Amino acid sequence: MDALCRICCIPAELLAKVPGLGPIIRMCCTSVGQKVLMALTGLALCGFLVTHLSGNLLLFAGEEQFNAYAEKLHSMGPLLKMAEVGLLTIFLAHLGLAISTTAMSRRARLKQYAEKESKQEAFAIPNGGASSWMLLTGLGIGAFVLLHLVDLRFELRPDLDYSSATQDGTDKAYATVHLVLSSPVSFVAYGVALILLGIHLSHGIRSALQSLGVSHPRWDKLIEIGSMLFAWAIALGFLCVLGWVALTG
Repeated sequence: MDALCRICCIPAELLAKVPGLGPIIRMCCTSVGQKVLMALTGLALCGFLVTHLSGNLLLFAGEEQFNAYAEKLHSMGPLLKMAEVGLLTIFLAHLGLAISTTAMSRRARLKQYAEKESKQEAFAIPNGGASSWMLLTGLGIGAFVLLHLVDLRFELRPDLDYSSATQDGTDKAYATVHLVLSSPVSFVAYGVALILLGIHLSHGIRSALQSLGVSHPRWDKLIEIGSMLFAWAIALGFLCVLGWVALTG
């Protein structure tokens, strides 16, 4: 964990050498600063999930509508590439911050244990609810993202015949999605990953809002319920796509 933390700190160490950025970078490297940054990147990723799910639900509208949506995205050219790079940067930053804050929490707990004190951090690993599994579920989601990129962005799965989803020399998004999700490996992996996503979001959204100061005894219960509803609405929305594949297979 400490080794991963040191690797994740390399970009910050380099940026800290840029004139004028040093104090800002040092503030962001504190426990509070990192949790705020992790909250912001996490909420940004939630926004992407809403957009991505909206596009995926067009599968239920039919092949023509979904292919038109995919072609419109691809027609953006360089703008789409920039958006993809930005999204990947946010995701990697969120993952790196999660590793760093977890390492900080572990070191703090070890020190407190030596002093015979006890404390449970929001991003702990051991056991006791969604909050204790944030890093593990996040790493599982990260592995799923890699599989998703290999499956649908780069089309590199050796066990899939992507040419069967090609018409007139052009890849058809609708057929490609159906091809990939019809694979037992993808079907099971995506299903497990979406359950992990629901668990991760159910605590992550509430924790992000608390890190940004959105917390009050009068509203905390509503925030908790809203976070749970949002988390599982996203997860179940994507799971419906798997159900579509199962029904149309």
